[in-house]
Amino acid sequence: MNLRAFILGTVAANLALVGLLLWQAARSPSPVALAGVSVTTNVVAEVVSATPAPLPVVTVPGSPPFHWSQIETTNPLAFATNLLAIGCPKETVRDILEARVADEFRTRRRELLRPFHARFWDALADERLKDLFESPPTEKAVNELKAEEKRLLAELEVVLGKEAPPVQSVQPGYNQHLSLETRTQLNALGYRMQEERAALKLKLETSKATTAERAEQETALAKRHQAERRALFSDEEWAEDQVRRSPQVGKVRELRGFSATPEGLRSLALAMRDFDAAHPAPTPRDPKRPNDDEDYRSKMEMREAQRKAMLTERLGEAGYAAFARGSDPRFRTLLVLSRRLDLSPAAAVQWLELQTAAQTQAQQARQNPDLTDEARVVALLAIRVETERALQAAVGARGWGAYQRHAGDWLKQLGR
Repeated sequence: MNLRAFILGTVAANLALVGLLLWQAARSPSPVALAGVSVTTNVVAEVVSATPAPLPVVTVPGSPPFHWSQIETTNPLAFATNLLAIGCPKETVRDILEARVADEFRTRRRELLRPFHARFWDALADERLKDLFESPPTEKAVNELKAEEKRLLAELEVVLGKEAPPVQSVQPGYNQHLSLETRTQLNALGYRMQEERAALKLKLETSKATTAERAEQETALAKRHQAERRALFSDEEWAEDQVRRSPQVGKVRELRGFSATPEGLRSLALAMRDFDAAHPAPTPRDPKRPNDDEDYRSKMEMREAQRKAMLTERLGEAGYAAFARGSDPRFRTLLVLSRRLDLSPAAAVQWLELQTAAQTQAQQARQNPDLTDEARVVALLAIRVETERALQAAVGARGWGAYQRHAGDWLKQLGR
């Protein structure tokens, strides 16, 4: 046999083999049998892949297959009812529905405010962003959306019940000196007290009780709640709780730029509470017009002088100055501004001193009986010009625009 005959015989054998494989594939009852089969010859390679089989449907024996479409609905209340009907826990239903409601109303608000979004950066640049959103029609539409969302959440609460807040959500920071068990009990008590107050309010609204009867029932409930709460504390814990919830501690917490140790702050709050107990604030004859009552003003000035003397004795002159400055809302604004401009708190102190001096001078000019109306206007204008010059030098060119936007409204009143 020569070489040519051998090659022709090999090719013929290969072709015969390919034909046999294709014939067997054509007779196969299922295409799955060809999945992943690779047929190779000296001439061509072909891979045949079948479509993946569908995932099996999981069913519970004795029941038809469950499909989400059977309970899915755009009505949140109906959806909540359907989820509960198939055994979904209330906590899970609440999470699903609250997220869905939040997404829906977020989308609706976004569509409502879409016309304004294109002007966002322009408005932000000149600090007039709020003007875009405070037009009466837009404000009304946004408020209606908020009311609708609130009503829907209230209706869901009827179906699902109220969710008890976690321990940390009740007066965070006030009760950290108590044990976890006591805090848990206080949390449960607080939640029950809310429900009882709401139930009493509903009862009184639907009854024909007189004003005196309503006040009596509300007072009785408040006293019972106070007694139940007091029973959870030891004497020492109760005394500490009363200190932490006092108005004086609130004032100490609001101090800015005032440095003291925790013990020093507690001691200061106690001293302020003792002073207020020993020197109660006077009551004006007409609470709506206290400044017209000279006797009231005189008593308040005397009380403030006594308070200043007490605090100065405890803190020293510099300490009292820091305390008075830290209690001033103007200083809080200036501190925030100084941080934005990467300046030290000393800059905010300087700005406040300039503002206080200018406002004092302006008040003296307004009350000076020797000045004519024209002279008073000239004096106030001069005070404003000089104050702006001094402030520009103190704030610097980079911060002057920011100062005018965030803390300069008082300058507009200075020359009036």
